[in-house]
Amino acid sequence: MKICPVCSTEYPDDIRFCQNDGTTLRAAAPAANLVGQVIADRYHVVKKLGEGGMGQVYLAEHVKMGRRSAIKVMNPSLTHDADAVARFNREAANASRITHPNVCAVYDFGETPDGLIYLAMEFVEGEPLTDLLGRDGALSLARATRIFQQVADALHAAHDLGIVHRDLKPDNIMLTKGRDGADVVKVVDFGIAKAVGGEDAGQKVTKTGMVVGTPEFMSPEQLSGDKLDGRSDLYSLALVFFRMLTGKLPFEATTVQETMVKRLTDEPMKLAVVRSDLAFPPGLQEVMDAALTRSPVDRYQSAAKFATDVASVVGVARGPVIPATRGDAESKTHLLEKPLPLTAARKSAPGATRKRSPVPIVVGAVVVLGGGGAAVALLGGHKANGNAVRPDTANRIVANQRDSARQDARQPTNRSSVGTRTGAPVSSLTGAGHPSLDIAAARRALEDLRDKLLDEKLSPAATRDSALRFYYAAAVPQLDRAFAAQLVTQTYLQQDNRDKAYEWALNASRYAPNDTGYASLVRQLRPQN
Repeated sequence: MKICPVCSTEYPDDIRFCQNDGTTLRAAAPAANLVGQVIADRYHVVKKLGEGGMGQVYLAEHVKMGRRSAIKVMNPSLTHDADAVARFNREAANASRITHPNVCAVYDFGETPDGLIYLAMEFVEGEPLTDLLGRDGALSLARATRIFQQVADALHAAHDLGIVHRDLKPDNIMLTKGRDGADVVKVVDFGIAKAVGGEDAGQKVTKTGMVVGTPEFMSPEQLSGDKLDGRSDLYSLALVFFRMLTGKLPFEATTVQETMVKRLTDEPMKLAVVRSDLAFPPGLQEVMDAALTRSPVDRYQSAAKFATDVASVVGVARGPVIPATRGDAESKTHLLEKPLPLTAARKSAPGATRKRSPVPIVVGAVVVLGGGGAAVALLGGHKANGNAVRPDTANRIVANQRDSARQDARQPTNRSSVGTRTGAPVSSLTGAGHPSLDIAAARRALEDLRDKLLDEKLSPAATRDSALRFYYAAAVPQLDRAFAAQLVTQTYLQQDNRDKAYEWALNASRYAPNDTGYASLVRQLRPQN
């Protein structure tokens, strides 16, 4: 049985459009098990992963590329609202813009001819932070901080694009293991929850659509129904961090109403009060107080600043070793022979005077199981799109430019004359919240990555994540940032992804507007009307 989302008229399953208004009909009952079916002519459903109020989640493989994806199918009970579907599509489109190693990538979304609304995203094989906390209670300071820093980096990347998560909680923080055993974070469901449930997105939704449960990780402004921005996510992040450090939340409540009242009227409990048996670094409580301030105006204004202050008082590296992406057989852990030192440019947290010594950072990539499964096929004999720029063509276009850019980048006077990039979130790239890399060492690392990519000794996915880590670091000279963007372009070319290659070629050209090589690459990749 199908139903019209506009007039609610019911029709047999073989009818596609409403005879009253021409609207595409949607299933009137919850979707049946889709295992074995092909969604949108390209996602072969392998198995069911779970089910929730929003709908069902499946593991699927792309029928041509073989890439594994997690497919969310919206519950038909939520698809009868045209506005909700429009919001879902809009938020999914926004989430797909985020390119960051700690963000679960959104590949595709849409609606099938029979009214099935779906979202295809990166399949992350791991467990939610909720499960880890359920087993271990409180985490060690070092482990909790490493997880926190990666989540903060993910939020910073999203906020610079104007995207607010709105439902940050342990359930939406996935953990995988790097080859060195370290936790690798993937933040999932950016903006999707709001698209389905509006401003009440942080609450749980039952299969009947009723809102139930305790909004444990919602900000005061979200509980009040106010307009949200990135500072709401930072409050939620502070609650998650507090939970990791203590095993509890800073507000004790037994009902939804009590939680809302205390969040809006009471002051959060102190770390030492909740866990008097644990020792916390001097200054950490002041950082938490600033993060959990009730008014967004008085709270941290950026995830980068919040993360930097935590690193300062805890005494950990702002940029930990990050394993390589496992997108195909060649995407193995790729670590630099020597760590790249951070400069001592961090600003202390409020009240903290602790001195910091230089600490190591490694430009690397995050383990993503199934995140780039098509790379092997694309690198080995795959027939490229006739309109795509061949990788070797791009190599020739930028070959002379690369040497020129590297030579210019070694001359500070030349770098300072480059204009500021327009139309890009420059604040995210140069703000005080990111560590400053040893530029010369990082540049050598990128050149090494480029050579390995061209020699097919390293996968495009692993190379791209490493280049992105450099691209988003603070105080990177603009020509070097352009070089990193060009390297990202190169990885997409090797995967025949012309749209993404064009986007990153534009980034390279914007940071080096006077460079004819980058401009030529943009012209080659520009979509044909």
